[in-house]
Amino acid sequence: MNEAKFDKFLDKFIYIFLILSPFIDSVTSIFVKNINFALSPGIIIRGIFLILVIIYLKRVNKLKKLLFIFICYVILSLLYYFTNKHNLVSEVTNMFQIFYLPLLLLFFSNYNNEKINDKLMLKILLIYLNLIIIPYIFGIGFNLSESYENKVGYFGLFSFGNELSAVILLLEVMALDYVNKSKSIILKLFTYIELFICIILIGTKTLFVGTVIVIIYLLIKYIKESRIFVTNKYNKLWIIASIIFISLLVLIIPKTPMMKNIKTTLDYYEIKELKDIANIKAIDNVIFSKRLSNIKPVYKEFVNKDTTRLIYGLGKSNLLNINMIEIDILDILFSIGIFGSLVYLLMVLYVIKFNKLRNKYHFIMILMIIISILSGHILIKPMVSIYLALLFILSRNSITIDKKSILIVSNMYPSKKYKHYGSFVKNTKELLEENNYIVDKVVIGKHDNKIVKLFAYIYLHLYTILKGTINNYDYIYVHFISHSSLGPIILKKISINTKLVLNAHGNDIVSDDGNLSNIKKSKKYIKHADIVVVPSKYFKDVIVKDYKYPIDKVFVYPSGGVNTKKFKKYDKKESKKNSKLDEKYNYIGYVSRLEKDKGYDTFLKAASILIKEKEFKNYKFLVVGSGSEQNIFDNLVKELNLKDYIETKSFVSQDELISIYNSLDVFVFPTNRKSESLGLVGLEAMACETLVIAANNYGPTDYVLNNKNGLLFKPRDSKDLSNKIKEILTLSKEESSKIKKEARLTAEKYDVKNTKELILKVFK
Repeated sequence: MNEAKFDKFLDKFIYIFLILSPFIDSVTSIFVKNINFALSPGIIIRGIFLILVIIYLKRVNKLKKLLFIFICYVILSLLYYFTNKHNLVSEVTNMFQIFYLPLLLLFFSNYNNEKINDKLMLKILLIYLNLIIIPYIFGIGFNLSESYENKVGYFGLFSFGNELSAVILLLEVMALDYVNKSKSIILKLFTYIELFICIILIGTKTLFVGTVIVIIYLLIKYIKESRIFVTNKYNKLWIIASIIFISLLVLIIPKTPMMKNIKTTLDYYEIKELKDIANIKAIDNVIFSKRLSNIKPVYKEFVNKDTTRLIYGLGKSNLLNINMIEIDILDILFSIGIFGSLVYLLMVLYVIKFNKLRNKYHFIMILMIIISILSGHILIKPMVSIYLALLFILSRNSITIDKKSILIVSNMYPSKKYKHYGSFVKNTKELLEENNYIVDKVVIGKHDNKIVKLFAYIYLHLYTILKGTINNYDYIYVHFISHSSLGPIILKKISINTKLVLNAHGNDIVSDDGNLSNIKKSKKYIKHADIVVVPSKYFKDVIVKDYKYPIDKVFVYPSGGVNTKKFKKYDKKESKKNSKLDEKYNYIGYVSRLEKDKGYDTFLKAASILIKEKEFKNYKFLVVGSGSEQNIFDNLVKELNLKDYIETKSFVSQDELISIYNSLDVFVFPTNRKSESLGLVGLEAMACETLVIAANNYGPTDYVLNNKNGLLFKPRDSKDLSNKIKEILTLSKEESSKIKKEARLTAEKYDVKNTKELILKVFK
């Protein structure tokens, strides 16, 4: 596997691995509780991840010396453990757990992936919380009383109370900061309520006190940033929520499992007054859970034997026989010795020297180090240490998360079958991404089956609400108002300061057949819009006059414009070859869907008139497109005896379309649709310097100027169209060249580069 493929695979693996981490931890808990085997699923999966990490680190030149030192240490230590008859499985597992953090610190301080951000941490936290709450509802899961008879606490599908508390505390700093800034009211309430429930259920001092410290830290942070003084009432909701949250915690303390556990501990150690805890022994018993008293026997064993123990440590096997101290720094030293601790320290110091943690990430690191001293289970437990390592990439990506974000919602998007269906939407998405916006999408493609289409729209609206609730979007950008707006409007109503941008396309705004159902929906939905985007001045007038929408909130953006670097003049002979067209014929073309009022019938009737004349014996008429009136089209071809003169293509790629335009002598755009908002095909043909003839109505009149850059004919008049085709083909070489040059200049005005500022202005 080459580096590019490996990096792509690694990106996907890491994202999936992080999302699944809560499930891995829960499965590991169940495994450890029920099966007495050293290699749990968590160790195996995290081991695979660590192997991928080491493969990646080997490619980083500046880290090769560090990796060499680490590998030498591992080899020498394993030789020592083997010769001294240690349990190798236990020692390898111990080394894996201890060095998991420094190796991941090296990795995440060099690895880049913008998807790893606070938003992802929120998703992971919510998974952890629901793996506690849902099992509690169904009466399953692990209780602290299973291990300690006199203590209470509920851990859901997790059996490691200290690690679980540390993970939730660590994640909640990023998650609450993200949620507090979120525009979703539902997300704020949902997160705070679930977190409150889990703090009460788990009942550990670490999580309870830590959460209070975190909320106080965030309040101070926002005061310093002056966010607290913002006058908008919605921007202060999180402040009220935080105060209520802390107040509820304080009020409910006497009834919590945590308080019962504290009382049990105080009774056990006969602590009745504050003065009873004012000595080292009581502090050790109550605060450190007798960890300090474990130091002496372990230290004695560590220094009283031969010097190799000082160098390589006691190992996990011997340490377990004496007693784990559960103060991470000391457990690391006594377990892997001076040699291992120096290697560990070297790796950590290297990361700290060249990578600085910003703001809240620095706060989290300090908080976790303090907890590792007081209760352990932080630095040497991969379940927790992975999130510590993530702080370095999260700190870098916190700049990215502050970019403006847009959710595109559309019922039109290209697929393998329908390559050009909604290509404008795809192009706009790419343009916004190129200009430093974070852009997500909820889209559906074209579906012919009515049942499939129904479920596709249900998905479109429900997933829009779900995705928008979790993510912090500044804008919801909706394409095709009548069909795609319902979900986004609901999302806007449950969000704070999220702007709704509606993009009109055609028959969502103007009816072609007298059916007003789309128009009624659009008139209802457009009232909720902050901005309306239209493809042409013609459509702007419709929105302002018929929809009574403020003119200053209507932006004209010509359907993404034309990429004139791609759509340009090429050799006609070569283009015909690429399009698989017969070189001995000249071609007059139509590129559009076969739908009512698209004008294909006018085109065919004009062709029928022309083929009767001698000068058109060497001409063929090319139709590119398909649609619901395919059968009507086929019957009309038969009726007009055009079978030998018509060539058809249903679906073509963009490259083939460019070749087709360059193969044509004339491009005809005979639309008679009121909903023809612009018509990019006309501009694409003009960009290729192909002579264009368009119907003198609706969208194309925005850019086709009669006798200057093309010709206009009377709508629906096949006779007039045939005359215009003859007229344009009989122009002198000089006149033809002049029209083609003007057409190219017109297309350049609509170039992606020249039109992009129009859409960027919408989101500024």
